[in-house]
Amino acid sequence: MNATLAALGWADLAATIVLVGGLFSAALIAPPSEAGRRWWWRAAAALAVVLPAEFAVTAFRMYEVSGLHGTTLVVDLARTRWGMLGSGRAAGLALLAAGGQLPPGPLAALGAGWLLLRSFQGHAGAHGTLSALIDWLHLLAAAAWLGGLVQLALLPRPVPVEIAARVRVQATAALAVLVPAGIYAAFLHVRHLDLLVGSPYGETLIAKLALASVLLALGAANHFGHVPAMRRGAPRAEGKLVRAVRLEVVAGAVVLALTALLGVLPMPHGHAP
Repeated sequence: MNATLAALGWADLAATIVLVGGLFSAALIAPPSEAGRRWWWRAAAALAVVLPAEFAVTAFRMYEVSGLHGTTLVVDLARTRWGMLGSGRAAGLALLAAGGQLPPGPLAALGAGWLLLRSFQGHAGAHGTLSALIDWLHLLAAAAWLGGLVQLALLPRPVPVEIAARVRVQATAALAVLVPAGIYAAFLHVRHLDLLVGSPYGETLIAKLALASVLLALGAANHFGHVPAMRRGAPRAEGKLVRAVRLEVVAGAVVLALTALLGVLPMPHGHAP
């Protein structure tokens, strides 16, 4: 059951990043390419399937624990914090789809509000408002960074230097928020360093942090190497940038999978000595 929830959580998180990150990119960097716009709608379609599936699997899990079934089970689940916020996310997705012809700025603002519901729905929301807000900032930054990279990877060649430079600035700003918010979340859930190697949650977190460091290295190569080289007109700089961005997108997808797994693993802070 945890494996199913983790898989659905990964699909939910990845589609959310592609959709909302694409909206941020359209508002702050450049209009999407045709391929980029198609991926918006694919992400929205995936979420339309995944959100009800998450509700169904969670209901089945609740049935196994509580023995409730039928209408009583659905009503009780809908009354929980997870169920109410999940319903809000479903309504928000419909609103985003209905507002598809709005200017990029208002759509990006709607997407940011939609991410807030996700933060209150997860582990962070269980720790209170401050934790949920910091998780929201973490999600905003991840969407701006990875979503922007997805849109950059989908651009037709040659990639305009101006767009690459804007993505560089956005990624740098996103990392300035992402890193401290991620450190806060790590210490919130793993308050004793021995739990990093003494619990499945901690070991998964180590794997996520290790892969995130690879992402940071690729981002640094783009920031300090490939984009400045494109500005200078270096002949192979664009190809190196595109390859690095594609690697970042793949590594980011794995980081999101580990994040989804953390969402279903028991947090170890309650078991600290």
